[in-house]
Amino acid sequence: MSTRRTGLIAKASAEMRRQQATYDRFHDAVADHLKVNRTDLRCLDLLDLHGKMTAGELSQATGLSTGAVTVMLDRLERAGYVRRVRDPGDRRRVYAEPTELAAKHAAEIYAPLTAQAAPLYDRFTDDQLATIADFLGTATKFYSGQTARVEALRPDSA
Repeated sequence: MSTRRTGLIAKASAEMRRQQATYDRFHDAVADHLKVNRTDLRCLDLLDLHGKMTAGELSQATGLSTGAVTVMLDRLERAGYVRRVRDPGDRRRVYAEPTELAAKHAAEIYAPLTAQAAPLYDRFTDDQLATIADFLGTATKFYSGQTARVEALRPDSA
C-alpha cells in the first residue's frame, strides 16, 4: 500500500471519529431539548427512520434487552413521543410508533438542519455523492460487524 493511500485512510478514519464526536454532541443537545436520555433519542430516531417497530426489533437495533426496551417505551409513551398500536393482522404483535408530538419536534430540529445542509452537498457531484453514500453504507455494515465482535468479548456472552 502506498504511503499516500495509508495517509488518506488514516485521515478518513480520523475525520469519521471527529464526525462521530460532533454527532454525539449534537444528539446530546437534542436529547436535552426533548428532555430524554440518549438511548431514548436513539429509539426515536429509529422510529423516525422506520415508522414503527416492535419491541423485539428495537431490541435488535439498539442492543438493549427486551425488558430495557419496554421500560424505555414506557418512558417515551409517558412523555408523549411514542404510542403502542396493535397489528390489525396479528393482535399479539404490538408496534411502537412516533406520535404527532415526536414528528413536530423532529421537524423543528431536523428541517432547518436539512435546509442548511444544502451547501454541504452542493460542493459534490452526483457521482461523488453516490460514492459517499456507498462508503457510509459500507462503513455502517463494517461497524455493525465490529459491534458484534466486541459484544462477543463480554464474559457473559459465551
